[in-house]
Amino acid sequence: MAMRGLTQFIGDIRNCSNKEEERKRVDKEMANIRKQFKNVTMLTAYQKKKYVWKMLYIYVLGYEVDFGHMEALNLITAPGYSEKTVGYLACVLLLSETNEFLRLIINSTKNDLLSQNEEIQALALACIANVGGREFAETLAPDVEKILLSNQSHATAKKKAALCLLRLLRKYPVAFGEDGLSNVPEQRDRLIDLLDDPSLGVVNAVTSLLLGLVSHWPDLWHYVVNRCCKLMVKLNHPGASKDFGAEYVYYKTINPWLQVKILRILQYYPPPE
Repeated sequence: MAMRGLTQFIGDIRNCSNKEEERKRVDKEMANIRKQFKNVTMLTAYQKKKYVWKMLYIYVLGYEVDFGHMEALNLITAPGYSEKTVGYLACVLLLSETNEFLRLIINSTKNDLLSQNEEIQALALACIANVGGREFAETLAPDVEKILLSNQSHATAKKKAALCLLRLLRKYPVAFGEDGLSNVPEQRDRLIDLLDDPSLGVVNAVTSLLLGLVSHWPDLWHYVVNRCCKLMVKLNHPGASKDFGAEYVYYKTINPWLQVKILRILQYYPPPE
């Protein structure tokens, strides 16, 4: 649903003839938002969303937004998807990984990861991956891992979970176990089994994660070699284009970006016997 106040504000900004006129319109709007947030308990959910969207639009225009962060983050705890969307977006845009406000949303983010709604899970995963932070990695990585390895998770959630773990692993490898996961052999086996997932999108994301894990702990992930070789054979047999679909064929090659990742994994190991 379109927000009339937000639409009108964007229209006013676009109609400004010069930078000075734009600055005056922005200052006027920011003063109004400050005033409204002084009585935030009197605002409806719709009004809160509208004012935070205006704040974010002002921020992407290049103006400093040094207030309203708490009001924006409180939207993450709301039950509705639209409120959570603007709350998580505000978190990603306005806060750095060292900001103390991030501690206040860890529990809410954890609850969203455990949600049965894959769209809400996706919001939380995107926020974790974009903001990062050591505390996020240490506290939430196990829950992200559960989404990736769960048989109940949707393919979209698995893809996002794999890439989220890869992002955290690249920034804070010390926050993970000795193998990058829970240091449980069964968990490593379940991750490698995802190379046989029917969704090539999941396979592609998991291969990216495995490449990151192998680069840090090659000795613990050596048994991925045989599965990677089998996957390469599967991608290159004569009937592969029919098995995977024409959308994955690029210049007569099946999923070349996936094949390149597999070759990068294999370069860490000697040829199998």
